[in-house]
Amino acid sequence: MKRLTFLAMLALPTMLMAQTVKSPNGDVEVKFALDGGKPTYEMSYKQKAVVKPSRLGLELVKSKHASKGMDETDLMDGFTVTDTKTSSFDETWTPVWGETSTIRNNYNELAVTLNQPATKRNIVIRFRVYDYGMGLRYEFPQQEELNYFIIKEEHTEFAMTGDHTAYWI
Repeated sequence: MKRLTFLAMLALPTMLMAQTVKSPNGDVEVKFALDGGKPTYEMSYKQKAVVKPSRLGLELVKSKHASKGMDETDLMDGFTVTDTKTSSFDETWTPVWGETSTIRNNYNELAVTLNQPATKRNIVIRFRVYDYGMGLRYEFPQQEELNYFIIKEEHTEFAMTGDHTAYWI
């Protein structure tokens, strides 16, 4: 019994680090985790992997105009999770023109707030999971340590498990 309790205590930090959100019908599942302080996600459809663990992050320009000037740092690693929130949304709206008379916007959402203690910066990664796929975005709450910045390169990965069809803007 003591051994089982000890093993459960060892696994607890790992379980607490991963967050999961499923689509309204439960077919699509997105998992978020930190891998050594680096944000990652993965996605499955009907319990079959579609996107293998993939990294998230933004490389910032070192510029005299940036908040940290020439000492600007990236938003790619060194993070801790400070908050997670889940929510659901379901609405039907009528487009002005198009092929359909109504459009349903139905998803479950996971918002993960990350803190980079070394720079005192925060970032929110928001996942919206639909019955037919998922979307994500980076958000930057107003903060003193991340006032002005230029994104040099987005390092969002999509490590697909096969030759899948993908859509993006």
